[in-house]
Amino acid sequence: MDNSTDSGGVLELLRRRHSVRSYSVDAIDDAVRNRLRSEITYINTHESGLAFQLCFDDAAPFQGWSRSYGIFRNVRNYMVAVIDPTFPDAEERAGYFAQQFVIETVRAGLGTCFVGGTYSGSHIRARVEVYEKVPFVVAFGRSDHSATSLLARISSRIAHLKTMTPRDFFAGDDVEYHEVLNRFPWLHTALQAVACAPSAMNRRPVRLKMREVGGRSRIVAFTDDSGKYAVDLGIAKYNVAAVVPGVWEWGENAPFIPDAD
Repeated sequence: MDNSTDSGGVLELLRRRHSVRSYSVDAIDDAVRNRLRSEITYINTHESGLAFQLCFDDAAPFQGWSRSYGIFRNVRNYMVAVIDPTFPDAEERAGYFAQQFVIETVRAGLGTCFVGGTYSGSHIRARVEVYEKVPFVVAFGRSDHSATSLLARISSRIAHLKTMTPRDFFAGDDVEYHEVLNRFPWLHTALQAVACAPSAMNRRPVRLKMREVGGRSRIVAFTDDSGKYAVDLGIAKYNVAAVVPGVWEWGENAPFIPDAD
């Protein structure tokens, strides 16, 4: 496997995705709605502990300054990440498969944004059982670049202050980085994918490194605060698996097993 590995140009989709906070009032057409419903059905059917739900034409959770803090405009569609927290690594898996949904939404020509707190949880139009939890929602719709709120512009500027290169997402000195890159040429593409991953407050806490797992050298993913950034970890893991064929084990410091192993 060489460093051009990208699973059909997905890296460009990951780069195209950015956090959209201002949306058009135009309705999403039925073909796109059905496409997104199919994606959610697939995720819920194949992943235990996840009960993702789509809500169309519902502005209630984001209406008013007090609910969205003026950061969002015209949010009328959102995906509710409903999880059963008793399942192992539930939040990490929610981040992983929510990002899968996000990339499918980007393919459909829509904008998206992970939302962790600036919405009214009591107003979401989703069925949530007493034992379930909603760690975040994903706003989506047609982007409106002509009218962005002041706070959204400020938030965007803050996000761009933290400029990082793909190399910054590898934990190790330059000597180790080049040694590992020689062993795993696809690491460069994987790091580019991690650099594209959204994270709460632009913390970007996920890093990759090499360690021995079961007597084999593996690339593992971890964060700087185990458990606190589980959603971010899942999102970053999805990005890597989307551009380098292979599978992740769940959890902090868990390895990635490439198909060409």
